[in-house]
Amino acid sequence: MMSTSSPVTPASKPFLWGAASAAYQVEGGIYTDQRGRSVWDYYLDDLSLAGPGISGAIAINFYEREQYLQDIALLQQWGINSYRFSMAWSRILPDGLGVVNPAAIKHYRQFILDLKAAGIEPMLTLYHWDMPLALARAGGWSNRESIDWFTRYAEVVFANFADLVELFVLVNEPLVEHAFTMVANERIAGQASQLAILPAEHQLVSALNAFNHILLASAAAKRSFQAKGYQGRLGVALPLMPTLTLEGASEQDKVAARLADGVLNRWFLDALYKGSYPADVLAVVAQSGLELSIQPDDAATIQAAQWDYLGVNYYAPMFIRHRATAQGAYTPEVFLPEGTYAAFNGPVRPDQFLALLTRLQTEYGNPVVMITENGAGFPNEDQLVNGAVHDTQRSRYLVGHIQAMQQARAQGANVQGYHVWSSHDNLEWLSGYDSRFGMIYVDFDTQQRIPKQSASIYARLIKGETVTEADCNL
Repeated sequence: MMSTSSPVTPASKPFLWGAASAAYQVEGGIYTDQRGRSVWDYYLDDLSLAGPGISGAIAINFYEREQYLQDIALLQQWGINSYRFSMAWSRILPDGLGVVNPAAIKHYRQFILDLKAAGIEPMLTLYHWDMPLALARAGGWSNRESIDWFTRYAEVVFANFADLVELFVLVNEPLVEHAFTMVANERIAGQASQLAILPAEHQLVSALNAFNHILLASAAAKRSFQAKGYQGRLGVALPLMPTLTLEGASEQDKVAARLADGVLNRWFLDALYKGSYPADVLAVVAQSGLELSIQPDDAATIQAAQWDYLGVNYYAPMFIRHRATAQGAYTPEVFLPEGTYAAFNGPVRPDQFLALLTRLQTEYGNPVVMITENGAGFPNEDQLVNGAVHDTQRSRYLVGHIQAMQQARAQGANVQGYHVWSSHDNLEWLSGYDSRFGMIYVDFDTQQRIPKQSASIYARLIKGETVTEADCNL
């Protein structure tokens, strides 16, 4: 049964206005302080999967205290009171499982103290895709032993940081991480491959099994946190994507869109809040002659963790239609309708952000929601001209989506925080440094920082000023 009760943030706690980043994308310093190797070091430094010379070795130099203190000062100027960041598993436990690295503990404790000194609440993400290389080679999330691996890591993090941190994100975007893993594996095998967030039929079982293990690992970590008597709020960050069809869509198109919703959204939400996996997805797996390694009580175990909040990463909806060449029961195909206004991550639709938050309110018991990522990047927009970056499209995107969020809150949705992705331009995984998402422009050669137009717009919104999309036009 779905729980309809939600923990409520005390009235004394302010709404969290924040920004976000991830360790591998910003830190650099991959040889500093006895850090171990992650699977992304292998992908980029060893195999050059993002292109020649593209590496996380320096990124935006965020591991260096002198640099990040300057960045924190910028965030403070804008009124940001929350910063979501991730720790590198292979810094904390260089081989993934064994001896704790005291240099990493010292560094992250200092970073957290520096945030708090600036009046910024830390929101600590334990896992943002940088699996220790030894564990990735042992199967990563496809191996059910990953539940124990992650629990060990989480217990180390809690023991060393629960006295400083109240908000923990256990894992980030299982769906998108799996998509990148599939692309990387295909490129390693010499195949041409493009990122596809919705798993293809031949990837479906591996994806659903991995998602199950990730959710079980998160639930195990939360149980450990509670058993040790730590105080704090724990959740997971999911990339939720409403599935849309065109007007006049066929019944086959609608069925395909519903099934895609089952894989992209309900697979996670139903387990977290209903203690079950979607029957239609399970039926299609069975009809396809495929077999999952999920145990009967797994979803109930996930729900029983009693999540303190849901992290929502929203960028765009996904248009779905029936794939004309489909042979089996799994037929969804992703497409972008001609003429659709889109960012790097898909159609720009603040109305679907409102629809998503309303859905969580009405279908999933109105849980506490933290917007853990929302943002956009647009081709050729982030150009430094005469010392300034006029990212007008990103500015309008933020205004429209924050308005949608505020409308959802006014209608009763329990949204208690909002974090822009991202604070800085950074390393965008297999896209390298070409796709910029930040409110801070970074010259990757000199590490110079230049706040963009979107930073000033966001600062005005945090202050409560009325800002329209028209106000973003220069």
